[in-house]
Amino acid sequence: MSPRVVTIVVGLVILLLGVFGLIYPERTLAWLGLVYANPSHMAATLGEIRATYGGLFTVMGVYTLFAAVDPPAHRARLLFIGLLWLGMCTGRLFGVYVDGNPGLPGWVAASFELAVGAALVGVSQSAPVHTETLEPSVQAASTAYEPPVVPPVA
Repeated sequence: MSPRVVTIVVGLVILLLGVFGLIYPERTLAWLGLVYANPSHMAATLGEIRATYGGLFTVMGVYTLFAAVDPPAHRARLLFIGLLWLGMCTGRLFGVYVDGNPGLPGWVAASFELAVGAALVGVSQSAPVHTETLEPSVQAASTAYEPPVVPPVA
């Protein structure tokens, strides 16, 4: 599958998860198996779900779709987003080590995070590099430095 197609599919999945978290925070809580302990904290809890699972994922999805326009030129962006997903997976696996078996939902979530992260890291590393399509700042940084010539000591 081409890097562009993988990036588009992953970006759409992340974006849909984000929009779902924004619009349906209570369903997102239930889907995650979470509840709020005190009704007086409901607004804060729903705000946290909207911020993390809604806003953050929506921006991450849009950013991934933006990178799908030209994956080789956006290698760093794709690598960063992929590493964020691998970080979520690592945090979840640390929880398995510290807290014990999370059950099927926890293992499915870890597998999903690993798959999304691996797909984006893989795309970021497999997309051919075309220096003419790199961002100007990256292009300048990769071509501007030349090591100084040091004359030999006699």
